Amino acid sequence: MKRLINSSTILALAFYVVPPFAAQAQTFPTVTVDGKAVICLPDKTAVCPDGAFCVVVKNADNCENKAKQAIADAAAKAAGTTAPAATDQTAADKAVADKAAADKAAADKAAADQAAADKAAADKAAADKAAADQAAADKAAKKAAKKAEKAATTTDTTTATTTDTTATATTAAGAAALASVTVAGQVFVCLPDKATACPDGAQCVVAKTPAKCEAGATAKTGGKANGKAKAADTTDVTLPPADAAVVEATKKAEKDAADKAAADPTVKVVDAPVPTDDAVKSLQKTIDQGAKRDKANKVPDLAAAKEAGKPAAGKLPADEAPAKDATVLNAVITDQDNRTSSQEFAAAPVQVAPGKKTGLSDFEKFGLVALGALAVGALINHDHQVIQNTGDRVVVRDRDGRYQVYKDDDTLLRRPGVIIRTEVFGDGSTRTVVRRPDGTQIVTLRDATGRVLRRVYYDRDGHDRVLFDDLIIEIKVNIKILPHPQPIRERITIDQDFDHWRAAIAASDAAHLGRSFSLNQIRTIPEVRVLAPSVDLNDITFDSGSAAISADQAGKLEKLGGMLNQLIKNNPGEMFLVEGHTDAVGSAAANLALSDQRAESVAKALTEDFAVPPENLVVQGYGESELRVDTFGPEPANRWVAVRIITPLLHAGQI
Repeated sequence: MKRLINSSTILALAFYVVPPFAAQAQTFPTVTVDGKAVICLPDKTAVCPDGAFCVVVKNADNCENKAKQAIADAAAKAAGTTAPAATDQTAADKAVADKAAADKAAADKAAADQAAADKAAADKAAADKAAADQAAADKAAKKAAKKAEKAATTTDTTTATTTDTTATATTAAGAAALASVTVAGQVFVCLPDKATACPDGAQCVVAKTPAKCEAGATAKTGGKANGKAKAADTTDVTLPPADAAVVEATKKAEKDAADKAAADPTVKVVDAPVPTDDAVKSLQKTIDQGAKRDKANKVPDLAAAKEAGKPAAGKLPADEAPAKDATVLNAVITDQDNRTSSQEFAAAPVQVAPGKKTGLSDFEKFGLVALGALAVGALINHDHQVIQNTGDRVVVRDRDGRYQVYKDDDTLLRRPGVIIRTEVFGDGSTRTVVRRPDGTQIVTLRDATGRVLRRVYYDRDGHDRVLFDDLIIEIKVNIKILPHPQPIRERITIDQDFDHWRAAIAASDAAHLGRSFSLNQIRTIPEVRVLAPSVDLNDITFDSGSAAISADQAGKLEKLGGMLNQLIKNNPGEMFLVEGHTDAVGSAAANLALSDQRAESVAKALTEDFAVPPENLVVQGYGESELRVDTFGPEPANRWVAVRIITPLLHAGQI
């Protein structure tokens, strides 16, 4: 649905009470929001009566929600308000603050970050290189190091938690102000030119782009590319200065928000669930196993969830009793529970006392308690460290410097009006039954990290359709024998007609591989994912640091929504991967979370406005890992979203 606002009525909206156009609008549905009448036009060709306030909706049931949003947007515009600009880094940092204190916390954080950036630039370069140093400072959180030499990393980590002005603090600040890469387990600082001093105790490479920096570092290691560094099993992950600084800043922001909430008598505090020891151990095990991707003959061990099984013939899952050994959570989703694509993500609830929080995250509401309880800085099995927890996403860094985002893959299914039953098993896995008003149901199995492993659609008569199934044995991927993708043939544009889309899908390499892949392999192995035909949404843009889609941006998805619905009509099992990307400005962890949130917003807009079934969509962010333009600096071309048609790769799931 496109949200259109008649520009001539924006200023008059605040004073509008009785519509003089009633006689002209008898043929269209009308809703009243805050005493204001809003006409719901079926499409953009319908004429809005003179003096009326109109929105365009394709589904009359959504009229009231869109009317509320349109009136709120109009009122804000009439008042002359604008959204504050933010950087990707600022948005990521303020995500941990209490929603009620978000404005002040964001302002304080922005001021602190600016002061730190100014000091770093002054220390490391002359005034004529300040802009280049700032871009490098933002990049410092991107290519995080796995292991530096012991003395240097110990000093760096220590100085990240103090404001001393000692020589070691100056060294850490200098390193944090520069980009870095990890090659063969060694940290290399990327200097923008020969005039920039190499921080004490660091290994440096002079390079102006990420690719050149990594190439230079590889040459210094004797040609050994990024690989798994050897480390004693008993050695904890030591964060490089940039990541250590992000963790410490996040902890401080969380503490400040918690202190303020605890001192505010108007803040509502709720009892927060505490994960069991078994749930914590299961989560740690799942994260550890998930990092060892693409293992032959391995499937997730979700015995209890799988044992719950399918319903008896002719019955729907919600009609069956839940598993006896499961904790059952029931919920009815309302508008208040549902974030729309035009809204920003809420700040994470903060803990104000043991077992007490300012609210519950979706992780905690829908069974992923252990995941939601992961504290920033926490170590997992001595191999992974939590860098960020935004309340809806958790970003973890492993010993080799790789990042992984964990989130609830069922979010898109939680639409207003649905009834949800979540069964939580002892291993942290969940089985969710979503019952819709139209009688259809969706059943998903998730592991302890929230990753969906199996999704099945049931019609009103109980007939099932498996959309994908990662509980079957994966076939090991040999990247060397995969075909090289054909960029021109694989890429589809929105302005092409449906026949061209179908021809491109049929001609794609994915359709002629002679094998299939799990959803996990498609998501995590780039060489597999690029074989799927893609539609790049180059016209979709986001404000800096924002994951919300404005009304005019959502309107650009109309053609795409229509095409996806046509494909699903021809094949109800069609699956699409909505992927998000960012530029290299800001920390790598923040960019990964932000790209995933932006992909979710695009998927939500497709379901809200154009009725694309959410069960046919999967969301994944890739942060700054796939830059189109090789630069550390801000680059619009690197902030992109794409939709991949992954069904040709997913035949293994069609059982």
